[in-house]
Amino acid sequence: MGSIPSGNLIGSFQRTVNLYNPIGVEGDFASRNPRATALTPNGGAFVAGPNGVNIGNFAWVASDGITVNSYATGAVAPSGYVHRDQQGLLTEYLQAAGMLIPPGFPVTLMVAGDFLDLIAGGNAAVVGSQCYARYSDGALFTGVAPGGATGTGSIGSTSTAAISSTTSVVLSAVTGLISDGDTIAGTGIPAGTTILSGATANNGGAGTYVLSAAVDITVSETVTTFGNVLDVTAVTGTFAIGDAVTGTGIPAGATLASQVSGATGGVGVYTLSIPATAYAASTALTIVGGILTSFVAKSTANVGQLVQISTWGN
Repeated sequence: MGSIPSGNLIGSFQRTVNLYNPIGVEGDFASRNPRATALTPNGGAFVAGPNGVNIGNFAWVASDGITVNSYATGAVAPSGYVHRDQQGLLTEYLQAAGMLIPPGFPVTLMVAGDFLDLIAGGNAAVVGSQCYARYSDGALFTGVAPGGATGTGSIGSTSTAAISSTTSVVLSAVTGLISDGDTIAGTGIPAGTTILSGATANNGGAGTYVLSAAVDITVSETVTTFGNVLDVTAVTGTFAIGDAVTGTGIPAGATLASQVSGATGGVGVYTLSIPATAYAASTALTIVGGILTSFVAKSTANVGQLVQISTWGN
C-alpha cells in the first residue's frame, strides 16, 4: 500500500466504504498500451532529490543528469511523469499509505504512455485538452497554463570601492545587496573576480570584503556586483520555488531556486538557478507558473477529478 492515497485510512484501519469503485489513483497506468521510460545517463538510475519526489505528478531531472525533483530546475518541460507502480515507500511510524518517493531512492520517469492524473487546476478537461505541468510541484493543469505572478526586484549592487592593491577591498555607499559568490566588476578588477566572504558580517552592505583575486584600484571608483541573488521588493501574486522568472538582467531559462528570507512566496531574497551577468538596479519580474507537456487529456473531468492523459494519438 506504499503509494495509495490515505484519505480513507486512519493508521491501517479503513474508515469509509465506496459505493462505486473509483477508476483508479493518480499515477496509475490507464491502459495496457505501450509505454516508455526516460533514459538515464550511462545506464544508471535516477534518484529522488533532497525533498523526495511526488508520485502522480510530473518531475524534472537536475543538471547532474541523475537527481529528480518535483519542481523545475530550469524553464523547460518536465523530464517525465512519475507513475505509481512499485515506487512509493512508507517511512513514517504507523504510516498506512503515501505518495512520496523518499530522498535518495530510485525513480522511474515515464515519457510515453497512458496514465491517470488528478487535475490540480486550469479548466475542466475535454478529450484533447492540453496538459501543463506546474513548475513548483509538477501538478497537472488542463487547458490553460498555471497562473503566474509579477514583482519588482534588483540583482546585485553598486558601490564605491576604496583604494586597494590586495585581495581585500572596502566598499561604501552601497545600493542594493552584496552577496558572497557575487562577481565584482570595475576598473582594475580582473574579469571573473568574485567575493569570497564579507557579506554575512556586513549584512550585504558597506564594509570590508575578501576577493578571489588581487585588485588594483588606484582611486576610489564605482564598482558593481552581481550573481544568483534576487532581492524582491514587491510582489503581486505568489512566487514559488521552481517557477520560471524573466526580467531585465535575468538569464533566459532561470527559475527561482530557493528563498533565503521573507514571507513565503512574497517580498524577500531569492536565489536564481542561473547567475546573472550584470547588475540590475531595478527590474520588473514576471513569474511563469508552468509549461506545456507532451500529454493531452483523453477523457472528460473537472478540476479536482481524475483524468486520463496520454502521449499517444496527439
